[in-house]
Amino acid sequence: MRTGFPNMKLLCAVLSFAVAAQASRIKDVAKLDGLAETQLIGYGLVVGLKSTGDGPRTQFTTQSVVNMLRNTGIEVPRERIQVRNVAAVMVTSKLSPFMKRGSNIDVTVSSIGDAKSLEGGTLLMSPLQATDGEIYAMAQGALSIGGLNKEGPQGKSSYTKNHTLVGEIPNGAIIQKEAPGALMTTDELRISLASPDFSSAVAMAKSINANFKKPIAEAKDPVTISIAVPEEFKTKRMEFIAEVENLDFLVSTVAKVVLNEKTGTVIAGGNVSISEVAVSQGNITIQVKDNQQAQVSNTNAANSGTTQLSNSTSSEDIKVDEPKAEMKVLPSSSNVADLAKSLNSLGVTPRDIIAIFQAIKRAGALNAELIVM
Repeated sequence: MRTGFPNMKLLCAVLSFAVAAQASRIKDVAKLDGLAETQLIGYGLVVGLKSTGDGPRTQFTTQSVVNMLRNTGIEVPRERIQVRNVAAVMVTSKLSPFMKRGSNIDVTVSSIGDAKSLEGGTLLMSPLQATDGEIYAMAQGALSIGGLNKEGPQGKSSYTKNHTLVGEIPNGAIIQKEAPGALMTTDELRISLASPDFSSAVAMAKSINANFKKPIAEAKDPVTISIAVPEEFKTKRMEFIAEVENLDFLVSTVAKVVLNEKTGTVIAGGNVSISEVAVSQGNITIQVKDNQQAQVSNTNAANSGTTQLSNSTSSEDIKVDEPKAEMKVLPSSSNVADLAKSLNSLGVTPRDIIAIFQAIKRAGALNAELIVM
């Protein structure tokens, strides 16, 4: 079966864009130590729902309503409260360093009871705290769901679009306290790479040293680069950091092939190669051989003929024969993207391509890390 998978042309287009290494700004792939975001969390109530809130079995919602009314001077026995237009939610957000009091941040609201939908609801004032127990922001506002949930008059039929139990409130929280974290006042700055890599760490240090024409940066490990602040910049720390974070360096990446069997997606970097291996999948035979002159031909393809496809920019000629099941050889340094394009020309499903890549990896011929999602 070939249904349920994305268009194969899109598959091969994706495969051809990744490269082995590329120049990136330091600020795009690394961060200054001590400037991490602060995670915030809080509990709240969403009101104004149209009979889609928590049911009577969700006791903490009922108790929260009782407590809220008591705080406003209204005393109501718990057993007398039966509402379906209120839902208990958890509110989450992130607070970036240097954001000042009075600024706004986005919040995410998620149901924790048995509500059917948060559509049309409004979050009541909810304090957001960090792991230290301090309150850093207050959230409140109307939810944006991006979906809907409708039921028939008797509840026997329903229609749901997108997920209606999680909503967003853009700029829905006001900062009450600034997050901890400030630029270090010592004579040393430390930068951490987002992806640990020895080559990238050394390349970053060399780029910094070359820019300032002195050995001020040193790679301590695959993640950390230590930078000694030059004497002339000790009173101009902001200018120094701005100059450092905009420097370019060559980011080295590990060759990877990512397979998503749920969607039939295959993504491979241009630095992925295949060692010499024999491959036969079903009634399809693949051959890659050295050839200085690239040619493309298609002989009687509609009647199970032979299709030959080659890449004019490469010294390798790729041939895929169908329906013969003869075993042939893939020599070393064959490109994965070229192989996928050849299979695509025959309409091979993504599931078959995934199976081929998995078999090549198990044979020890795929020179890359294989990730299955």
